[in-house]
Amino acid sequence: MLTRIKAIVLLSLSLMLITGCGFQLRGGDNLPPQLQRLVLSGDDKSQFYRLVSARLLRAGVVLVENDGNTPVLTISGLGQGNTAASVKPTGDTLEYAMRFGTRFTLDMPEEPRQVFNVAFNRSFLDKSAQALASSREQQQLREQMEHEAAEQILRQLSRLSF
Repeated sequence: MLTRIKAIVLLSLSLMLITGCGFQLRGGDNLPPQLQRLVLSGDDKSQFYRLVSARLLRAGVVLVENDGNTPVLTISGLGQGNTAASVKPTGDTLEYAMRFGTRFTLDMPEEPRQVFNVAFNRSFLDKSAQALASSREQQQLREQMEHEAAEQILRQLSRLSF
């Protein structure tokens, strides 16, 4: 009985210490109160736009129409490019580096426009003998990068202070 009480007290103190120092689990996007109502602008037919929209809704953001007094988050198009990362002695490409990026802007009423970039690289092997497998790998890699970019947008927004 006494050990159980000690365990509960120790657990409670640990939780208070962790909470008191400002620790937050990753993915717990606490957006500033000014961003709880937001206008989302961009290509609303793209998969990436839908990912960002769903992620914002999951973070508790209310998406509204533009009334002039609401912050506007504008998502630009996605950019993707492949470059040779390594080459075989015969001159054939062995590995590619896929660069993926986008830009988004945040327009707050009576504040200057803030511009943010999201960019990263991933590598994949060239499997010219297995063209279908290679194209599927590239498609999966692109989808993963879109998810990662949507998460990164929310992380950058959660770091803002007004």
